[in-house]
Amino acid sequence: MKEANALGTAYLRADTIAEPQRGSLKAALKEYTADRVRLLSREGRSQIEPLLAKVRGLHERMWRSAINATQDNAPLMAVVLPPINEIIDLHSTHLAVARRHLPIAIMTVLMGAAAVGIGIIGFGNGRIGRRFSVLDAVYGVVLAAALWMIIDLDYPGIGILTISNLPIVETLAAMN
Repeated sequence: MKEANALGTAYLRADTIAEPQRGSLKAALKEYTADRVRLLSREGRSQIEPLLAKVRGLHERMWRSAINATQDNAPLMAVVLPPINEIIDLHSTHLAVARRHLPIAIMTVLMGAAAVGIGIIGFGNGRIGRRFSVLDAVYGVVLAAALWMIIDLDYPGIGILTISNLPIVETLAAMN
């Protein structure tokens, strides 16, 4: 949502600058927003590296257009530059979050705890010579669901639990 707001604000504030920088900035913002929509969609997964490489160039284009258009005009700089800067900062934040996952030690402890839990159930059933099929099944399903949710939340773009890119899609639609 923050990124969509920053993109929309930057696009609207681009109207305060003169041509040809206005057109250049708006085109770069529109192209960047379209690439963000692709990057955040499931279909864009195969294009991550090329899109990320392209984004660096778009950041430079947006910043250069804004600087050229606001040069020697401090009040205009104060209006146009902050949302562009926020877009660039949010991109860096998103990259850092996307690359951060549960440490291997935590995943190992989770899987080990699950294995120990299943082992204890098996051992307990063997000790008393009787199985509690329903209870064992319920425990197994709950344990599997908990592990699945933890792992799925660790990869929010590719699992079943996903983050919606609707705010950015709506921002792109507003730019047309």
